[in-house]
Amino acid sequence: MVSLSVVIAASAFQTITALAPAGSDIAAPPAATATSNAGSALSAGGAIVNLRPVRLVITSIHLDATVESRGLDTQRNLATAQDFEHAAWYNRGPAPGQPGNALINGHVNWWTGDAVFTRLKFVRIGDRIQIVRADGTTVQFRVTGRQTVGADARVAALFAPSVTATLTLITCAGVWNPLTMSDTQRLLVSATIAQA
Repeated sequence: MVSLSVVIAASAFQTITALAPAGSDIAAPPAATATSNAGSALSAGGAIVNLRPVRLVITSIHLDATVESRGLDTQRNLATAQDFEHAAWYNRGPAPGQPGNALINGHVNWWTGDAVFTRLKFVRIGDRIQIVRADGTTVQFRVTGRQTVGADARVAALFAPSVTATLTLITCAGVWNPLTMSDTQRLLVSATIAQA
């Protein structure tokens, strides 16, 4: 079962902490820096378009998953997907394709076996990630890096403001620690928007 806990510098950033074996939770400070409009944006013609991600496709690892829009739970932690076969987009941050780093987390496994990000560890630099939006448009990303960090690592860059559209996929790695009810590491897969 996935249980995220990457610690991020507070104030301008958020803290990811493990709370239970049933899910991954990202804690946010009282004044989160995210300026989300839940994935809405104005088109060139002035119409509102819905950029909310609804599907995540990574053909290199045979992943085609529903993306849930999730905010914070009652403890101000990033909620995970309600279905372990789905991924969860942090809807208080940018939507994939908007400036800044969009975050999508998912379970690496579940009590019953595999989960949405079980094969994420097989993604390689250069692989394509496709996000399908609620308005039917798609945005393409290219994997630029993979990083495994300790469960308590500080990764301030995840929430750093940027004019570039980036994407980070997060899941657990390492081994399960029954004392902390969490895996010992986190896998972060970073990607930048692909040029047409």
